[in-house]
Amino acid sequence: MASNEHSSLDNAQLHVPKDFSTASNNTVLTKNNSGALQWQDDNLRKTHFVRVGGFLSKSTTDEYAPTYSSGSTHTFDTIVTNPTNDAQDSVAQSILYCTRDGFVNAFDGVMAINSPRSVEIRVYKGTPTDQSSTGFALTQLGDTMTETGEGNTTPNLFNMTSLSSSSSFSAGDVLIVTLKPTAAAATTVRFNSTIEVVYTS
Repeated sequence: MASNEHSSLDNAQLHVPKDFSTASNNTVLTKNNSGALQWQDDNLRKTHFVRVGGFLSKSTTDEYAPTYSSGSTHTFDTIVTNPTNDAQDSVAQSILYCTRDGFVNAFDGVMAINSPRSVEIRVYKGTPTDQSSTGFALTQLGDTMTETGEGNTTPNLFNMTSLSSSSSFSAGDVLIVTLKPTAAAATTVRFNSTIEVVYTS
């Protein structure tokens, strides 16, 4: 048996994995579908999944976000203004406070609408300023999704398009999801979804 077994080598005598010198920063060594070693972006370690769900019952075409007051959670019941003009509302409407830079990679979910009404779904970012009463502007990320109800027995699956590394946010931003009925008629919505956030710093 060899006297210099690999497991017995000092740390200084160990080598880094194959292709380490040419691999990009923030990548990990993986085994691909062909069984070969490959350096890939380390997105899994940097990915955060945010659940967004709720209920809306309105008869206007305003844009709504959730409220957390009076024991009611996940009810889309406060009107979104741009720029925001009420700190209480904008804090309650936020579904994520971003602690690092990153981007929204995906937004998918399921929705049930009680009648053949249409509802628009959007996600925004904004940057509140500490101890400032000035409203902050909202920037839409991705495309506007529109779903039309099929009644109480049929769900709708949705997927926001145009989300990628260009749908970026900075540390200190908040994300806000909105629902907007397209007709001023009774519209009831229940939905559950996941936003996939990837941090880059």
